[in-house]
This record gives sequence, structure tokens and C-alpha cells, in this order.
Amino acid sequence: MKHRQTGLMKVGLINPDGHAIGVDIGATAVRAAILSPGTHEGRPSVTVHGLGLIPLPKGAVQNGVVMDQSAVTAALKELWSAYRFECRNVILGITNQQLVVRDMTIPNLDPEQRAKALPFQAREIVALPIEQVLIDFTQLGEANPETNTVSGLLVATPRQPVLAAVDAVERAKLKVARVDLSSFAALRSIADEQLSVEAVIDMGAHMTNIVIHNLGVPKVVRTILRGGDELTQAVSEAVEMPWSEAEAAKAGVGLNGQPANIAKVLNDAIRPLLAEIRSSIHYFGSTNNGATLERISLTGGASRLPGLAKALSDQLGIPTNVITPMQHIRNRWASKELSAEEADVRATAVSVGLAMGAAA
Repeated sequence: MKHRQTGLMKVGLINPDGHAIGVDIGATAVRAAILSPGTHEGRPSVTVHGLGLIPLPKGAVQNGVVMDQSAVTAALKELWSAYRFECRNVILGITNQQLVVRDMTIPNLDPEQRAKALPFQAREIVALPIEQVLIDFTQLGEANPETNTVSGLLVATPRQPVLAAVDAVERAKLKVARVDLSSFAALRSIADEQLSVEAVIDMGAHMTNIVIHNLGVPKVVRTILRGGDELTQAVSEAVEMPWSEAEAAKAGVGLNGQPANIAKVLNDAIRPLLAEIRSSIHYFGSTNNGATLERISLTGGASRLPGLAKALSDQLGIPTNVITPMQHIRNRWASKELSAEEADVRATAVSVGLAMGAAA
């Protein structure tokens, strides 16, 4: 992919033992993926050397924002202890509903000058006061010699949630070597480089991240405050069922199963999210003339809802598949004792993609 790394901090990406670690702080768990970079048949490649997850208490992370730093720190400490991870430099994924990603062409300046100029470039598209925002620019391609400009992606995100997440991680005796966008990490691990135009949709408990790329370059990047917990809540309220039972019913019944009353609740509850996905795809089509979406690739816990991929495919007329985060990994699991199914549960597209970016 052309956007391999989007860094807000740039030190020590690769640990002394040659491993890169991606850390995904999700709504329900913290996860880490340890990858080793290398080459295979003359191309960059990665292998897995560790995967782990530790559940988080409900409410510790809300809509991508760390609300309970002590709970996240404790979970990370337990993660490193339980799985006997030794490396300490990590790449951290971030996301929230106020994240802004925009195409932009700027003067071809040296890094120091660019850093000074970016806030002025961002003022017109960032709603928050500039002093409350972290800004980065990912260059795509070479500079235009005629105009002496470069094209790329401007990334702006609220400062405080990022600092809160970094603080929670570093209190666990880890070192944040880079902060990267969770949506870009998911794109990195899920996207099929054989496809020119693809939508990668990472569906979590609270949030859904949509990235539509054209030849590896993100053209639409959206974060939607809808996810799997919204569906569970709908089932729980409609049939007066405890949360754990509603979660099991959601996973077992899906959009087309029995009992029919639960399937109807789920179909009604997921309709707003499907509408948001459709609108994102229609927006891409209206702003990228001639680009035809070839596939929708789903990932994340909520993407496993039975019948969801078929519903999207039927509604949009676009092939839709649930994709494993491990699809680009040469060895599919970290050890002989860990099955491929277990590895896919421990890994997320974000944790794997974060480490892949450092290894590229």
C-alpha cells in the first residue's frame, strides 16, 4: 500500500530483537500483535511471533476514547505478563469520531517548515481550535517538479484523547514509538493489492471505520458511532433479555435465523449502519469518476453477524466478504500450540496492520 506509515511519533519502531508490536485498545479488549519483518520472493513480508488479548471492563474505552486509564494500564500489564512478551516499543492505534482525513496538496517544504505550515493549511477543515489538535501529513508519491508541491493526506485528531491513550500505555512500562490511525492499519492488513478499488470496513463494538481506497490510496475515510453493542442493546431491550444472553442470541440468530422476532430486531437495528455504509460508497462514486468498487471487505467482531455480508452484497450489488486480519501473514499462527482460529480471535486488523506498517 502507498500509505504504509502515518506517524505522529517516530522513534524506535523496531525493537532490538527485530520485532514490531501493534497495540489495539478496543472497546472490549486490548490486543497486541508482534511481527517480524523480512522478505519473501523479493518482496517485504512479515511473520507472527506473538498474539494476545486481555478483556477490558465495560466502559473503560468509549467510542475510541480511553475513559479509565488505570483499567487500560492494568490490562496491558496483564497482557505482557500472561503472554510473556518481552519487547517494549509499541505502535499504538487511535480513532475517534472527530478524526479528519482529507486529500491535500501543499508546497514541497522540508520537514521543519512543513510542521510549521500545516496548522495554517488545516484551519479551514478542522472544527476544533488548532491548539487542541494533533496534525500530520502523509505524502503520497513524489513532488511535482513543475509546481514544487506534494500531494497527500492531511490527518487531524483531537489532542487530548491521544495523550490519554499514550499515558495509559506508558504507565504499563511500554514505550509508544508511534501513533498511527486505526483505519489505516486496518486497510494495511485487510486490503487486497490485486484489487484497484476496495472498501475496507472495520466493525467494532462501538464504532465502524470505513476506508475506500483507489490503488492503495485512501479516498474516503469515515468513523461512524455505530457497532455491535448497538445491536445487542436492541435485542436486550426488545425481548427483555440479559446482555450476555442477547449477545449470544445476536451471534446465533443473525439477520436470517430463528426465532424470527430476534432476526427482525437485528434487521431493524442494523439499518442505520447499512445506510451509512451505502452513503459512503455513493459519495466515493460521486467524487471518483470512473472508479468502480470491486469488493467490500469486512473485518472486526461485529462483521461476523450471520447474514451481514450477504445483506450488503444484495443491497449494493458488490461482492462482500469477511476477511481475516491474518491474510497477509506468511505463518498463520504464532506457534504450533495456537490454532488458526485462536489466532484470528486474538488478532485484529488494527493490531496486525500497525505492526505491518513498521515492518514495511
